[in-house]
Amino acid sequence: MKLRKIMFSVLGALAVTASFTACSDDDEWNPLDEGSKVYVAQTRAFVLNEGAYQKNNAGITYFDWVADTTFNYDLFMAQNGKQLGDTGQDIIEEDGNIYVTVYGSNYITKLNSFGVELATVKLPEELGEVRYMVEEDGYLYVTCYGGYVAKVQTSDLKYVASVKVGDNPEYIIEEDGVIYCTNSGWGKDNRVAAISTSSFSAPTFYNVMGNPDHIIEVNDRIFVQGYGDAYDYPWGELDVKTGKFTQIGNASTWAAYDDVLYLVNSVTDWSTYTTTNYFSTYNTKTNQLTEGNFLKNMPSELATTSIFSMSVNPYNGHLYLMTSDFVNNGMIYHFDEKGNFVKKLESTGVGPRKIVFFK
Repeated sequence: MKLRKIMFSVLGALAVTASFTACSDDDEWNPLDEGSKVYVAQTRAFVLNEGAYQKNNAGITYFDWVADTTFNYDLFMAQNGKQLGDTGQDIIEEDGNIYVTVYGSNYITKLNSFGVELATVKLPEELGEVRYMVEEDGYLYVTCYGGYVAKVQTSDLKYVASVKVGDNPEYIIEEDGVIYCTNSGWGKDNRVAAISTSSFSAPTFYNVMGNPDHIIEVNDRIFVQGYGDAYDYPWGELDVKTGKFTQIGNASTWAAYDDVLYLVNSVTDWSTYTTTNYFSTYNTKTNQLTEGNFLKNMPSELATTSIFSMSVNPYNGHLYLMTSDFVNNGMIYHFDEKGNFVKKLESTGVGPRKIVFFK
């Protein structure tokens, strides 16, 4: 019955999008020729909905990022006739393909640019559950909760090798031929591991804050964010030449575009369950930290709703803030490159974690 309802929803979406096909100026745009079972817009954004842990309700939905039109069905289910699995963790786009890690189900999947599955892989069990990934020179580098970074070919998802890095590694980046990942240790570690992509052997380590989580490269500089020993979400810069970490501020989530970090610190008073969001920006060229809300005409509820994640459209700098209560469908708040509020969208899934964009 559930699948039947989804297919009716898909058919409805087909009817709506048929009008777009008929009046399109681009006669060559036909995703159905690429194995897609449904029509998807050329300017499409895919949302990875994490789902609730052990509920097997992770999914991928999509919207037209020019028209801000959302389509109310699970695109992954529509394209592949099955559910994505338990706990969607990370999604990236590379060379026209999509790669997704699914933490609870513990596998990696490769999709084409319309969400059609091309290959899957389960890594050796001793590596632990898959978390986050980065691509470099035809390989995925994937953090695994057993304490490893795994190397996987993008072409066929063949497992190549792994390196032990520390307990419970999380986010991962590549910079100048080096892989950097945070070791959270579930609160018992405070290090970033660095691995040469050429040797892919034993890492070197840098001390940062306690329980590090996010890591990002902006303007050839590396920034790390974590929970901190006091759970106050410190973030700052890691200078890999000197090995020194310098705290700059506090933020629970962030996104970057055009050399600027956009930061939000969602602070909840658990005695009253009241959340307050503190906004700031950091210019990596001028080293200027500007505190204050960079958003304009922000919906009032966003000031007191915990920001789960943020994504940036690389084609125009538009910012998307996502919220979730991990029970109901999450919400996506769209702001343009100047911070003006554009539209509020439903993610059509629980826990919107990340968005990737195509044009």
